[in-house]
Amino acid sequence: MAGYAPKALRPEDWAPVAAFARAVAVEVHPIDDRRAVETMRTLSQFLVWAHREGLPLDREQIFTPDVVSRYIQVGCTHLAEPSRATRRSDLRRFGAAVTTKAPWEPPEERLRANQRIVPYTADEVARLLEVATQQRTPLQQRRMQSFLAMGLGAGLYPREIWHVTTDNLVGRHGHLCLAVPGKLARTIPISPPHDGTLQLIREEDPGSLLLGFFAANWDRSRLSRLMQGIELPPDCPPLRLSRLRVTWLKEHLEHGVHLGALAQLAGVTSSKTFGYVMPFMTPLPEHEVFASMVRR
Repeated sequence: MAGYAPKALRPEDWAPVAAFARAVAVEVHPIDDRRAVETMRTLSQFLVWAHREGLPLDREQIFTPDVVSRYIQVGCTHLAEPSRATRRSDLRRFGAAVTTKAPWEPPEERLRANQRIVPYTADEVARLLEVATQQRTPLQQRRMQSFLAMGLGAGLYPREIWHVTTDNLVGRHGHLCLAVPGKLARTIPISPPHDGTLQLIREEDPGSLLLGFFAANWDRSRLSRLMQGIELPPDCPPLRLSRLRVTWLKEHLEHGVHLGALAQLAGVTSSKTFGYVMPFMTPLPEHEVFASMVRR
């Protein structure tokens, strides 16, 4: 923490708050190097904002519920909603640890009141794919197209997209597949037309990250950084990998893919994910359901 220097802040903005930030970081006791970097990153951006707002470098005046709430509302608009929620949770925890007077209870309302993950409609998917082709630079196009391909074409978890490369694209049974490494290692056939998208990336830039974007493991705002250069028009649906994933699941369920096999390919360890999908599946006529259930 003593040697931390934020890359996202100008040195002249960081210098006035650096010592104060390090002192606060020591008091909240991060448990390892990764958490120490995350703590310093969160504190540096919050304290530079507070200093610009004219607040004195005093724990009791900066780490209050009102100041933290205002920072989340006006100082974190560049972050995605989950990142804003994480940052607010961290700052509330820091405030409770370094103050004695600030009224930190009761907890504030959750930023995400609705936890249900809704699949994209066919029209929304078409619009996302169209917007991806309309990005202003080839790099922006690649990032959005590969992001969509890994969600809609392979159903990856958010944590899995950052480190897969063109070397993870393999052939199996005559299909282009994505060999996903990690704790839930598996090989997933990539649905068309997304197999063509990833195949083109492999041909044009072999050995590269599929996203064309490097994200550090400790960075909690990786998606926000990826999205900084991507332009989404007002009529474009919000881009969420969790929604892309359940859209992929819904499509395969509606095409009759074996549930057990699909769960294995999806890396599903509980039925919760399928619970998101079931209310949105296209209903079948009763006679078709009955016929399929008595078929031998």
